[in-house]
Amino acid sequence: MIDKNTLRKVYLQKRLALSSTEFEKRNKLLVQNFSLFLKDHQFEAAHSFLSIVDKNEVDTLSLISVMKDQGVSKVAISKSLPQGELEHYWYDDDLILQTSKWGIPEPEQGKLADIYELDMVLVPLISFDRSGHRIGYGKGYYDRFLSKIPEVLKVGVSLGPPLDQIPFSGTHDIPLNICITPFSVYYFKK
Repeated sequence: MIDKNTLRKVYLQKRLALSSTEFEKRNKLLVQNFSLFLKDHQFEAAHSFLSIVDKNEVDTLSLISVMKDQGVSKVAISKSLPQGELEHYWYDDDLILQTSKWGIPEPEQGKLADIYELDMVLVPLISFDRSGHRIGYGKGYYDRFLSKIPEVLKVGVSLGPPLDQIPFSGTHDIPLNICITPFSVYYFKK
């Protein structure tokens, strides 16, 4: 039987195998779908992860730019702390970034953000299914973060289509409300 780690490796490899042309095409289509999604929603403060370039993650800098262009007044990003938690900073002119040991651009200094102001969180993932379950990188940072703000809209962004089902979801796994891809926007029943 396939386990979560095997699925994580397989779908990360699929994303890494995208040609640069296909990667750019999918990012462009995803940004367009994200922009259309934002036109139907009003958010004051949102949270985004910053992309790990070496893992062919979604171009979140383009998504942040779209958010700011479409009236999201505050965007927060996070820094991974050694104890398995995230620390959050406003993405503004005072922010200074440094690349972490995992290849993630993270705040070195800036203004701390209040997570209770957030309306929406963009959630990193490797793959997701048609029920809103996701496979992340396996450290649980986002599940712990999202459990603190259960009412926030949880939006995944993925360069690939959904799996039919991820059978490994535990009680600590926080499902998505929506996932935006180059192909479609998926809404999940809760």
